[in-house]
Amino acid sequence: METALTRLIQSDGQQKAKRGTAHTPEEIYKQVEIWSDTSARIRMQEARLREIFTRVKSAKRPAAIVCTGAGTSEFAGYCLEALLRKRMGMAVNVISSARIVSTPEDCFTGGYQTLLLSFARSGDSPESLGSVRIADMLATDVSHLAVTCNARGALFNEINGRADGLAVALDERCNDLGLAMTASFTNMVVAGQTLAHLYALPAYERQLDNLIRAGAAIRDAAPAVTEQIAGLGFERAVFLGDGANYGTAIESHLKLQELTAGQVMCTWDSFAGLRHGPEAVIHPNTLVVAYLATDAYTRRYQLDLIRGIHEKAIGKALLCVAHSVPDEIRRFCDYTIEYGQAADAVADDLLPPAYVLVGQLLGLFTSLKRGLKPDNPSPQGVIHRVVEGVKVYDPEAFRRSGKARIIAER
Repeated sequence: METALTRLIQSDGQQKAKRGTAHTPEEIYKQVEIWSDTSARIRMQEARLREIFTRVKSAKRPAAIVCTGAGTSEFAGYCLEALLRKRMGMAVNVISSARIVSTPEDCFTGGYQTLLLSFARSGDSPESLGSVRIADMLATDVSHLAVTCNARGALFNEINGRADGLAVALDERCNDLGLAMTASFTNMVVAGQTLAHLYALPAYERQLDNLIRAGAAIRDAAPAVTEQIAGLGFERAVFLGDGANYGTAIESHLKLQELTAGQVMCTWDSFAGLRHGPEAVIHPNTLVVAYLATDAYTRRYQLDLIRGIHEKAIGKALLCVAHSVPDEIRRFCDYTIEYGQAADAVADDLLPPAYVLVGQLLGLFTSLKRGLKPDNPSPQGVIHRVVEGVKVYDPEAFRRSGKARIIAER
């Protein structure tokens, strides 16, 4: 079907170059079509993955998974943290690679059998490489699993072939050429979901089919709504999500903020958490985006918060995203995006790849409305596709001698 998104994709090359839309719109559109391939790439490694998890879980010391990455790659971990914890029966923490390299002793305390699960688009960020090398230095006994969109990147080459690890490269189409990570994010999350279902892969395959239908439905329905919202001229946005969609909210805030070069300032929270101070950010020109839960118990808290926002008459507009928005919430919404006519309700643990399309599209259309180029929205070069100017230092050498020995840089 034709939408505001497909019209951008179908415009001629000259228009795309002028508007900075040669890559980002198509990467947003086509990502749903890659999810099945991504899951298959993880399933192909089932035997090796079982070996790694057997090694980690059979040790006498407690087992833990540390999900790491920088920026969007870190946020993939928040979408997977609870799912991995529940399905793998292990302690799971999300620690950004930036934290690992700058305060390593805070991240690896010893005494744990650790699996470092690294996510990266290019894998060429110094922190990607540095976090692996620092984990080898400081963790008691570490195994490695890397999920990256670049088979030629430094992270893939660091882990590939190691006896204590496995590197999985996703389809090259996931290695976004636009500045903002879109296809890379959702496909890394799908890879993590497949990994979490390592001991129940057929069940996940059935759920993935439904997730793909949900994602396609949101991709087709959301452009009209998000383009209209982009015309409101809002100056702030707050994204709300619970459970796995707390990670969706975090990633959505970054997409809108970076695609508008910081012209729209954004934040995120859980629904209940917003009441504890962050609600102060909602001024009269603020967009509120609510990612509604499928779980009825969780949604009770969401209804209470949404009703409270309405009663306080704060914010410019409220957008609710759901399988189907219940009437008790719909009456408070200015806009809704639903996928219920195309797919069954997706479990909350699996929703982030579909829901985050809304945040991506809000970023795309708001960027265009503000005269920016989504493929490269930072005209002064403040932010880059791959981080630059970063050095990672050897913590052991520095503590021992005070000398700053570089172990990774770009």
